[in-house]
Amino acid sequence: MTGPASSTAETVISRIAETGQRLVRYWERHRDGVLLPGWHAPFQPLGELLPARDAQFAERNPQMVPLLWYPALRRGPEAGPVIDVFDHLPTDHDAASAMIRRQELSRVYSWAIASRTVLDWFADRLSGRGLLEVGAGSGYWAWLLRAHGIDVLATDSVTDRNGYTDRFRYTDIQTATAVDAARRHTDRVLAIIWPPQRDPMATEALRAYEGPGLFYIGDRPGGLCAEPSFFAELAEHWRPASRCPLSLRWLGYHDEATYYVRRTPGHHRPRA
Repeated sequence: MTGPASSTAETVISRIAETGQRLVRYWERHRDGVLLPGWHAPFQPLGELLPARDAQFAERNPQMVPLLWYPALRRGPEAGPVIDVFDHLPTDHDAASAMIRRQELSRVYSWAIASRTVLDWFADRLSGRGLLEVGAGSGYWAWLLRAHGIDVLATDSVTDRNGYTDRFRYTDIQTATAVDAARRHTDRVLAIIWPPQRDPMATEALRAYEGPGLFYIGDRPGGLCAEPSFFAELAEHWRPASRCPLSLRWLGYHDEATYYVRRTPGHHRPRA
């Protein structure tokens, strides 16, 4: 990057580094965790709640470096935990002013939090097949997945001034609409990661796609992803085959990483 965009990037990166440093000092003074009003358990630094392999990976994952020190809560069984990351502290806490909120961090990296567990899970489900990501944004997930040895074709309809990414770019992204990419690359497994809310992109891509499988990472129906028609399409024609064994997400959201396969003809969903 050069010019104003480069200056903006340097400012953001400097702020992210400062956030991490301030939070390190904060936790040195709160080694037993922090019990915030309205919560039943103390928050801990995210890095202390992650499985060992995920914590080691996070130290080399730019998105995760500051998040290792963000307050977090862990719940669920040891083998399939949910870890919620909190993006702020009460104003009377001395690290509160330094924290960068989820929306701003998401525009730098991704709207979904990546982990070593989810990358391993992608690779296991793919078993050597290629992946097609539509709506790739900054390319952050494609970059991580490629570094993990996965063949990824990343596409987005807008690649020069994407309104969701503050013009950060991590890897090559082909310019293509989601419909065109999904229609052309049926040999690849489709990936839709945090599709924009009230936008037909995810629905149209899923309807155009005739391939074998789908990775979806995003909020549930009624949340901040896609349109109701996307979830209706998903429920009618696809069934969940696997869920990532670690749910790492921002507090207040309900996103999961799920792998879907097509429903066989004549197969009907059981009644609720």
